Order: sequence, then C-alpha cells, then structure tokens
Amino acid sequence: MWLAASLASPTHAQAPAGAAPPPSVIVELARKRNVADQSVFTGRVQAIDKVTIRARVAGFIKKRGFEEGTEVDEGQLLFQLEKEPYEAALALAEANHANAQAALELAEATYNRTKPLAERGTSSQAALDQAVSQLDQAKAAIKAQEANVQTAKLNLGYTEIRSPLAGAAGRATYSVGEYVGPSSDPLVTIVRQDPIYVAFPVPQRIFLQVRREGVSKESVVVRLKLPDGTMYDQDGTIAFSDVETNPQTDTVTVRATFPNPKRLLVDQQIVGVQVEAREPEERLVISQSAVILDQQGAYVLVVDKDNKVEQRRVKLGDQRGPEIIVQEGLKEGDRVIVSGQQKVRPGIAVDAQVATDTLTSTSPATP
Repeated sequence: MWLAASLASPTHAQAPAGAAPPPSVIVELARKRNVADQSVFTGRVQAIDKVTIRARVAGFIKKRGFEEGTEVDEGQLLFQLEKEPYEAALALAEANHANAQAALELAEATYNRTKPLAERGTSSQAALDQAVSQLDQAKAAIKAQEANVQTAKLNLGYTEIRSPLAGAAGRATYSVGEYVGPSSDPLVTIVRQDPIYVAFPVPQRIFLQVRREGVSKESVVVRLKLPDGTMYDQDGTIAFSDVETNPQTDTVTVRATFPNPKRLLVDQQIVGVQVEAREPEERLVISQSAVILDQQGAYVLVVDKDNKVEQRRVKLGDQRGPEIIVQEGLKEGDRVIVSGQQKVRPGIAVDAQVATDTLTSTSPATP
C-alpha cells in the first residue's frame, strides 16, 4: 500500500489547475419586424338598436307569436290582444259616421232650397241663417265622426303588436291570458344583433395624441378578444367618438361597429379591444425574456464583440405576443441575452450561444 501511495502522489501533484470556463448564455439578435401600432382597451358590447315593446291599448293577450331568445323579423307578430271590443268600437264609429253623413246631406238640401228663396224675398233671412248653421254643424260632425273612425281603426290595429325591427327577442314579461295596457311593464325587448357596437373608453392622453397625429378612423382596424381568450374572427371599424369627456375617468368613449353573423357578441358583454394601424411599420423588437426591471427602469444585457457582458438601459414600446418593441437603447444586430442572465454580470466574458430560431424567423410579430 505504501508503494501504491508513493506512486499516486506524484501523479496528483502534476495535474494542471485549469481556469474555470466562461459561463454559457443564450443570446438573440435584436431585429426589425413589420409591426402595426396597437393600443389595447377594455370594451363593452352594445346593441345599435334596442326597443322595449309596450301595449298601446288595453286587453287580454290571446296569442304570442315568437319564442323567447330567438330571432324575429321586422313586422313579425309578437302579441295578439283580444280584438272583439275594438271591432265593436269601429262598427259603432262607422255607424255614427253614416248617420252624420245623412245629416249632412239633409243640411245641404235644406240650404240649397232656402238660399234662392231668401234671395227672391219669399223666405226670411232667419231661415237662411238657420240653414247655413245646420250645414256648418253637419260638416263639423262629419269631421268628428271621421276622426272617431280613424281612432277606432288605429286601436283595432294596435291589438296586433309587431316587431319594429329584426333582432333577438328577450324574455316575455306576460303570458297568454294576462291583461295588459299602456301602463303595464314592457312586454318584451327586441335587440338588433347584426351589426353591433363595441364601446370602449380612450384616455385623454391617447385621444389627444391621435388627434395631433391626424390619424383617421379609416387608417385603423379594430379587433376583439373574447372572454375565453380567443380572437373574434371579424374586424371592426371606428363608427364615432363621443363629443364629451367623462369627468370621472377623463376618458372619451369611442364606438366601433362589428359584423355579428354568428351572434357571438351579446349586448353588455365585456371584451378586449385592440386598435391597430392598417399599415404596419418596421420596428426593432426583442424577446420579452431579455428584459430586466429594477428601480431605475428596464435594461437588457448585451454581449459585445469581445464576448463581454454590457448593461444597456432601454426605452420600451408595446408588446407583440412574446416580443416587445424597443424604442431606444439598442440597434439592429445587437446580441441580447435571453437566457442565463442570473449567471453573469456586466464586464465578464461569456460563451454566447445564438438562439437559431430567432435567426431563421422572418414572420411578423403577432399580437
């Protein structure tokens, strides 16, 4: 054993004490992509048209012509009230009109006989004055009875309650057999669902910036993120912006119009709103994993031409999926550390391995 130990000792002493290898990091190249300017808001779906249906005459409901929650057409029968009282009222009005017509014909005949007699002096002026008065009263009575007939026809027509627009019918407030009238609660609400509005508040800071830059509503497109996180498959357009600022939030409400053929958008639904420029611009981007935050703001670690780490303060723009726009602090081609930052510090040499997928990727950043 002493021989083995004496032989092993010189071998251990001759082993070289090599220096530790530089830490290995993953870098990617800062690169330019075609990205569209984008602003993100929270919006609420609003029906363009929403009508509460009320009874205009009183009566018992005899029939309901729709299913709750289904689509109804413009002019479709919603409720049928009992007609019999109003049919009787119309018949009475028409009879009174016929009676007034007969009285008018008699008054005209009396006047036509009395006038020439009064002109020849064979009839008194008082008889002529009475004939004129009776004729005027008969004409006034005819107008009153015509108005009564028209009112009776309208009331009879109001027993058929029809939809003023095409849309989705809500819950019916009353059932068949119940008594309703003008003072009753609304019978049902009809909501137009296609197209539909999405309203979202825009802070004054952004609103003023858009106005100063002269951005038109035609130059942007509006996209929606649904509550389940998926993107809505129809793009929208800006319809208008409110003329008043909300004093409580200092925002201006903007409305966008969206097609809604599949009825995925529902009145009062909360959605994410992305307003993007139609024409993308070339911007410098890096992966969000490269960004480090401290009390002074954001910075990245860059590997220089001598493979040494350098700290760079950066001014960042909007996020684009896994990437983020860099407005200041980097230039195209800079090697930015995206993995292994915790193993290094500024000034030390590193073994930088370029992430090959970032070199070969040419697709624009997706929102």
